[in-house]
Amino acid sequence: MKKIIILLLVVGFTKAYGQEPIVPVAKKVVNKFIKFGIKASVNSNESPEKLAADVKNFDDAVGKINGVNIGFYSQIKVLMLYVRPELHFTTYETNFGNVIGNIKTSRIEAPVSVGIKILPILSGFAGPTFRYKLKGDEKKLETITSNATMGVHFGVRVHMGKLGIDVRLDRAISKEETKLLGNNSVSDVEFDSRPNTISVGLSYAF
Repeated sequence: MKKIIILLLVVGFTKAYGQEPIVPVAKKVVNKFIKFGIKASVNSNESPEKLAADVKNFDDAVGKINGVNIGFYSQIKVLMLYVRPELHFTTYETNFGNVIGNIKTSRIEAPVSVGIKILPILSGFAGPTFRYKLKGDEKKLETITSNATMGVHFGVRVHMGKLGIDVRLDRAISKEETKLLGNNSVSDVEFDSRPNTISVGLSYAF
């Protein structure tokens, strides 16, 4: 019975893709549902409202940048949705007010997005962001955050063939959300308390 099922699958693939060998057929199937690529972003800790009010030209926009990241991603198509895990190396500078001041640090970020196409070239996405601090102003940071934290993000992405442009808001989890997650047994992760971050990213699929 097992041999019959395998034979039927081989015949089905052969009919769908002509008389091509199995390995190229498998590669086509994988390429249709799974993508890999690289991406880079610039980040700002300013609120969307403040950015809209303050940024009048290109120089204003550059002045609001307080961090950059570079990394790679995979994107898996699942029915009408896609799942997109990413891995970034990020450097940034955050202002925690007059008492603590500016903190420069670097971290590894692993956002995992679930997205859905709104239009043929536009999708919306959201998901958790896992972070691990590599180095920074240790004496200042040790009282306000741990090395490993989790936040959430959401945004929109424009798809232009192999190129993609996304705008996302990466934010901390509020006290109310922390309590809700704790009540649902999600208590093994340290939740992020850093200021919100807006990023604009460019990606390229191989």
